[in-house]
Amino acid sequence: MRQFLLAGAATLTAALGLAGAAQAQVSSPDFTKSISPGSIVVRLDGRVSQFFGVSGFSGQSVSGTKYSGDNMGGYFRLYPGFDGVAANGLQYGAQAEIRENTGTSASAETLYVLRDFGYLGLPQLGLVRFGQQEGALYLNDAGRFESGKEAFDDGGWNGDIQNFFVNANERPIYAWTWSNSTRTTDKIDYITPSFSGLSFSASFEPNQTAENYGPAVVSSSTATDLRRNTFEVGTTYKAKFGGLGLTVDGGYMNAGAVSYTGTAKSTLPYQGLSVGSAGAVLTYGGFMVGGNTKFGNMNGQFEPNYAGGANAVGWLAGGLYTTGPLTVGASYFNYKSQGDWSSPKTEGQRDETGLSAGATYVLVPGVKLFASYLYGTRWQGGYNFVTGAAGSANNKVQAQVFAIGTWLYW
Repeated sequence: MRQFLLAGAATLTAALGLAGAAQAQVSSPDFTKSISPGSIVVRLDGRVSQFFGVSGFSGQSVSGTKYSGDNMGGYFRLYPGFDGVAANGLQYGAQAEIRENTGTSASAETLYVLRDFGYLGLPQLGLVRFGQQEGALYLNDAGRFESGKEAFDDGGWNGDIQNFFVNANERPIYAWTWSNSTRTTDKIDYITPSFSGLSFSASFEPNQTAENYGPAVVSSSTATDLRRNTFEVGTTYKAKFGGLGLTVDGGYMNAGAVSYTGTAKSTLPYQGLSVGSAGAVLTYGGFMVGGNTKFGNMNGQFEPNYAGGANAVGWLAGGLYTTGPLTVGASYFNYKSQGDWSSPKTEGQRDETGLSAGATYVLVPGVKLFASYLYGTRWQGGYNFVTGAAGSANNKVQAQVFAIGTWLYW
């Protein structure tokens, strides 16, 4: 008879749970741990976050409208899932992440599924994941200093604070793989076991829609920057040399783009993606330093680039120090891309930067306090960031936020 266990007894790290690091990350099963054959572990993890902050950004007072410089924000999330081991050693399970849509009133708020996927695996052969999830590029992507053991605040420029305090046009684009355009699409992932610290993964995504809703668009008379047939590969190497820990990884993404069949000169067609990735982290005692880079033919967050557009390149460097329940750290990134391109082209190449600094303190198990400071800039000649259109004004904008808050998690 199967033995059903509650969430608190989970021993398989395939969970979306927050144990230990107080993070809600998708992870793969850890085959060095196990539950009894014929058993299932069921979880319902969650998080409630609340924070208060002050901000200042370009366009905060424009055209008779003024946005507040101080605000409160928060959200609620659930992470249901289960893991099982069959009598023959097959490990299997499912994970999901349910988020809250913030609305103008409590009755306007809704819940939605950000991720949901299942997996099947054997320790000797690795595992296959299938569903709405991340791909190989994310699964092999150290040195971003935003989550898991690399986190030092609410997630830096890929956290939640800036979304509540800065208008979208003034936020610098975070061009790394923690983006909804790559996390919320149907994929098949294959992840190998670790061979002396070395592991590999590969993934395939048919089209860029959640759960691949409806038949994929192959061509359109209206230009659209959607990926097609996205293939990703990645590898990670982990080793320890005395007290020094090393993680090095790399990956590659290739995708086609929806073809343009129209003839309007004012509409630009798009081209496929070809993106490389590399990251590294060094740890010693409570110290961690590292970085990550993304480069190739893409625009924005892994979106197809304009035909003839400049290639993108971004780099991020950071570090942190942990002592007991306290972690302090900082990171900085620079991202150059084509950005906006009108027809005829009047804009230059886009240049964006983001500085993040902060601290976290685990008060008691299930309670994390944090402080976060963000500063970012965006620049593109010939493009007005405030209006979101080509123009000679507001070609350079900036934003900064300071916030304190808490995560309550279980």
